[in-house]
Amino acid sequence: MILITTTRRPSKRTRSFVRDLYHVLPNSTRRNRGKMSLEDLNELAIKIGADRVIVVGTQRGNPSSLTFYEPTPSHLKPISIVSLSGVSLRREITKKRAPPSKRFCVASPDELENEAELLAKSFNVRSVKLEELKNFDISLILASEEGLRASFYRVSPMEELGPRMRISGIKEYGEGLG
Repeated sequence: MILITTTRRPSKRTRSFVRDLYHVLPNSTRRNRGKMSLEDLNELAIKIGADRVIVVGTQRGNPSSLTFYEPTPSHLKPISIVSLSGVSLRREITKKRAPPSKRFCVASPDELENEAELLAKSFNVRSVKLEELKNFDISLILASEEGLRASFYRVSPMEELGPRMRISGIKEYGEGLG
């Protein structure tokens, strides 16, 4: 299970982005952050049985980062941070609702295999080749047109669900981050 929340004072657009993530990520839950500290988030994640916590950051009114944590008995262990240079919300891409799903993966072409592996580790799912998508309901597909992009797709029939993200950087904690 994934717990999705925001930094302390999110914008409306960031709250919409969190709602979009909640709708496309199977077995996820979202919570308003309010005055909760990271310790409070850790306790909540353990209480509800979450194995990942995603904190969506805001800058100038837009979602700017996804910080992934793993709950442990003592603290939230940072996994990675994905810096965003822009997002397109689901309502800006399609009018369709996200279908209920149980199987989620990260897929990429060969040249983006390292980025896909890190994102898959962050979401605690498998990274697969584009040809292996048929075994999943929803996929986060990476592409390298005009920089690194990622978007959520329904696998069968193949259609973009959103949200779409322009990624300016992906760093694993331990690579000079923490």
